[in-house]
Amino acid sequence: MFYSGLVVTCKPGQFASVGEALKSLPVEVHQSDAASGRYVVVLEEPSVEAETERFRAIQSLPSVADVSLIVHRNEPDDDEI
Repeated sequence: MFYSGLVVTCKPGQFASVGEALKSLPVEVHQSDAASGRYVVVLEEPSVEAETERFRAIQSLPSVADVSLIVHRNEPDDDEI
């Protein structure tokens, strides 16, 4: 399984709309700060390609100003150990 930690920065005045959009995606929002207009999001995907697709989906949201990759990990599944 592949995991990525992202910081999603909203366009001014768009914090709530980005939050609603993130709720519709299979991501985990771990932290949010309306004052800075940022969310900390974790992706969990079975492949790097799926992670990239999800990253781009967030990046393409009209209310998103920036998405930054902070950390990326590959953790083997139990059956791969």
